[in-house]
Amino acid sequence: MLIILIIIAFLFLLFLGSLYTIRILNKLKLKSRLKKQGQNGNSQDKIDTFLKVLRRNPFDLTTRKELIKVYMEQNNFKEALIHLNNILTYGKGKAEIDEFEIYTLLAECSLKMENTEEAAKLFAYLIKNYPDSPYPCVELGKLEKTRGNLEKACQYYSRALSLEPKNKEIIKELGILLFESQKYPEALSTLQDALEIDPDDAEVHYYIGEIKTIYTQPKDAFNHFLKSKNSERFKGKSLFQIGKILRQFNKLEQAQKVFASIVGHPDLDRDDKLEIMYELGEVFLAQGELQHALALWEKILSVTSSYRDVKDKLQQYEQTKSSAVLRAYMMAPRAEFIELCKKIAQTFAKNVVLIRTSPQRDSSVEIFSQAVYHNLPTTIMFKFFRGASNIGQLAVREFYEKIKETKAKYGVCITTSDFSEDARAFSEGRVLELLGKKELLRILSRR
Repeated sequence: MLIILIIIAFLFLLFLGSLYTIRILNKLKLKSRLKKQGQNGNSQDKIDTFLKVLRRNPFDLTTRKELIKVYMEQNNFKEALIHLNNILTYGKGKAEIDEFEIYTLLAECSLKMENTEEAAKLFAYLIKNYPDSPYPCVELGKLEKTRGNLEKACQYYSRALSLEPKNKEIIKELGILLFESQKYPEALSTLQDALEIDPDDAEVHYYIGEIKTIYTQPKDAFNHFLKSKNSERFKGKSLFQIGKILRQFNKLEQAQKVFASIVGHPDLDRDDKLEIMYELGEVFLAQGELQHALALWEKILSVTSSYRDVKDKLQQYEQTKSSAVLRAYMMAPRAEFIELCKKIAQTFAKNVVLIRTSPQRDSSVEIFSQAVYHNLPTTIMFKFFRGASNIGQLAVREFYEKIKETKAKYGVCITTSDFSEDARAFSEGRVLELLGKKELLRILSRR
């Protein structure tokens, strides 16, 4: 009898085990079918499928990750955040949970939803709990850069670099941040480190070229821009800088070709295109092609009513229509203008000896000379302006300081317009002579 009971109990247990096994197999079969439907269907089918699986088993973290992936692909970051937090809840204490990955995705979703404060907290959490990872440092650096906190951004990138010293991207981004912070020596050193790792990086070459331009090292800058122009991203800006350097070295035909090739470049913004048109106009003016320059100036003013000295240039042209000699003074290319200034200086007094000629950044020209003026041997500092606007007291005061600095005994300031009342008042009682348009015309007519 006992044996029969044991056999019956064994069979009963075997029956229960079979039922459980069948149930498990059915669940696995259903889960496999649902996942297959999710993988092969459209995004909404996938979401519906994964949600069915999760309703049957909320602790299925693998499926939940797949669901999060689909939500993020759909830019449905709100739902993705909900399920990321569910993973932290359901997966608490489970070895299969990668906390770093989950917090990274939480921060990414927060950024996509423009919740930068929450993203910053999440990255700060990762820095605290995963101090050996450069990733959260880099992301906080990016975040601080978008906020305009360049100093903090540099600090985070520096920390990231200390964790991964040979990471070219970190080195490069830190170098660019230092450049944008106007810390040019540190930026140059950092970018050169990046170039040692990748000598062909166009972005690095471009920023080094910018720094060399700031350092007034045009030949070095030129070589870097030649390399950065090979990248589509930096082609327009690099060619623009190349054109400016060519113009600086008076290679006008080459500069003209470069500027003309990029004036309509799609990667350049409105301000860049305006500057290119302006520079191209300057090249045409230096070549004596006045009509081409005028066309560009008018085009610039059709875009914006005020850009640098374009309006003054057009006014200068209008003012010179009635006087060929004045037009020669106002519209001559830079090299010809300098020669004209020298001739004016030589006719201003007797026995004039030109000692030093200095073209200025504002297109004016300064000439230091020895001469006999009012029957007395003396030294004269000349300052030649050309423009439609009156010269104010500040410009005259600066010129007077230059006279004292060079120890010239007399100063002559000449312009195609006139001087403000304040400027003339300042010159009274000083060894300084101000000559406006009328006086200039008299000098020009007797050359």
